[in-house]
Amino acid sequence: MAIKHNTPNANESDIARVIGRHYGDGAVYMTQDENQATALSKAISEGFVSEDGFLTRKGRELLVRFG
Repeated sequence: MAIKHNTPNANESDIARVIGRHYGDGAVYMTQDENQATALSKAISEGFVSEDGFLTRKGRELLVRFG
C-alpha cells in the first residue's frame, strides 16, 4: 500500500513565493521579474489569485501550508 505524502510541488512553491508579496488589503505586488510574472499567471489560472490581483481563499490556504 502506497502512502501519498502531501508535499508541495515546485510550481506551488513558486506561486507561494510570489503571492507571499501581498499587503493587508490582499493585493499581490511584484517586481518586473519574468519568473514572477509566469508564477503570477499560473497563480491566477489555478485560482490562487483573482483576475483583479487579490489573494483568494485558496491562495491564503497555500500560504498557510508554506508558513
